[in-house]
Amino acid sequence: MSAPRFPDAVLDAYDWRHVRDHTELALSLPFFTITAYNTIYEHAPTSDAFSAVGDPGVEISGRSAFTSALEFSTPLGEFGVKPASVFGIACDYAKREFADSVREDGLVNVTRFADREIARTADGSEPDDPARAFGYDVEYPLRDAVIAEDVTGGQFTVQGELWAGIWPTDAAYAMAGGMFPTESVADAIERQAPAATLATDADLDVDPERDRDRVLDAVARADT
Repeated sequence: MSAPRFPDAVLDAYDWRHVRDHTELALSLPFFTITAYNTIYEHAPTSDAFSAVGDPGVEISGRSAFTSALEFSTPLGEFGVKPASVFGIACDYAKREFADSVREDGLVNVTRFADREIARTADGSEPDDPARAFGYDVEYPLRDAVIAEDVTGGQFTVQGELWAGIWPTDAAYAMAGGMFPTESVADAIERQAPAATLATDADLDVDPERDRDRVLDAVARADT
């Protein structure tokens, strides 16, 4: 099994490039496990800027996107259950576990602020099952070297926004989403250390409305 893919038209239009694929055990219970097959993309034009200012302990770029396919070790159909019939339960689980997952990836101050439905038309014609999307405020850790002064404690961060959408497939569920900054490095330092001297000119190309539209459009068009 592999993760859903964003259409080439989406990748080209939004300057996203494939970074890596990885598989992880998402849940282990006595009667079954859930394996997640993930694909990660990053925004090519700003990847160097994020590499220059981002904490090296955080593997994902501050403007990135992802897709995931979830596989049950015992298919739900063997329990007489269709994924769409228990979609509400899956959403409740996903909104909690996804927040924990991105915290493990190194993001901090993760808070869910939105829950909305997205119409999906992956092939551009007949509508698919809708996705349920969750929006989170997040903060992306920065290197201490973004300021000229020595730092003795704490962690500078750039505020951002992350969206994750989930929808039922024939056998299980799929997910897609993305993250982007909502403030510049200069604004982040002004917020956290007003007297500090900025030591970088990295441009994160901040435009939350544009990036939000791109992420939600990609969720709607991810191909399963």
